[in-house]
Amino acid sequence: MQSSWRIFFALLCVLLVLATGTIQAVHSHPVGDISHADCALCVTAHVAVEVAQPPVTLAVASVVSAIEVFDPPTRAKTFFTFALYTRPPPVDSVLA
Repeated sequence: MQSSWRIFFALLCVLLVLATGTIQAVHSHPVGDISHADCALCVTAHVAVEVAQPPVTLAVASVVSAIEVFDPPTRAKTFFTFALYTRPPPVDSVLA
């Protein structure tokens, strides 16, 4: 007997959740109609979205100034030689 009451209560809860979810999903008012200000469903939906503080606006100012660039004197270009080459094979293959 207790088992059937638990199943009935569980099914009732599931049906209530489905019914209220469906009602909230299909709930609407005509566009431009402000008479829904006292609608409990609309008030509940918009309370969570209410902004607590106004957004902070940042003042942005561009700063322009002249910059002096230090140009170091250039060195004279030298010819680069690569000294890390491999040596040629020995003349006598016996010594290799």
